[in-house]
Amino acid sequence: MISHQHKCIFVEVPRTGSTSVRKIVGKSKTPHLNIWQIRNELRHTWSHDSRFLGRMGSLISLLGSEQKRIDRGDRIFDSYYKFGFVRNPWDRVVSLYLRNKREHIRASMQFNEFVERIEYSSATCYHPVPHRNQLDWFVNPDGEVMVDFIGRFERISEDWATVSRHLGLESSKLPHKNKKTGGEKHYTEWYTPHTIDCIRRKFSVDIDYFEYDFES
Repeated sequence: MISHQHKCIFVEVPRTGSTSVRKIVGKSKTPHLNIWQIRNELRHTWSHDSRFLGRMGSLISLLGSEQKRIDRGDRIFDSYYKFGFVRNPWDRVVSLYLRNKREHIRASMQFNEFVERIEYSSATCYHPVPHRNQLDWFVNPDGEVMVDFIGRFERISEDWATVSRHLGLESSKLPHKNKKTGGEKHYTEWYTPHTIDCIRRKFSVDIDYFEYDFES
């Protein structure tokens, strides 16, 4: 999402604390876009700036040439602080299984079956953007990371403090939103040796790039 108020771009990877961050930086008109899509949105579509001067600037830009719109979008993209969060893949899959919007999944299949289906699916969750890995949200088509900071869900308070300093929000604390159901059971307790290996195969890119292991 694009926040002109805070001059930042937040890449919303599902089940990594996105709802909590949105409570502070604002909601996205089109959630869960990757960084490349956000860049193209800045280049080619109406600004998300709700302030009067921002909307007037967007209207004026629509009257100009396409190249001017692209240049304007690139200036904004380059100057804004770009960030997002990732999560241990084994923990994230449990969160996907337990998410409140998918009660029918838990009613229709056991966790082991859910893991096996995810291993062979083209996407990791039910969103219009079919990303296989969390890293996919942060890279351009050539695989180059295009953000300034990727925090970890496992240390979200500390990493949010880093983001807050860049945004001038040093006193802000993240609210805890969309807490998963399922009691106090640790994510590692959901797995068998077989399903541990399923997730390791499915998300090897994230596991290698972000240096995750099963109990990290």
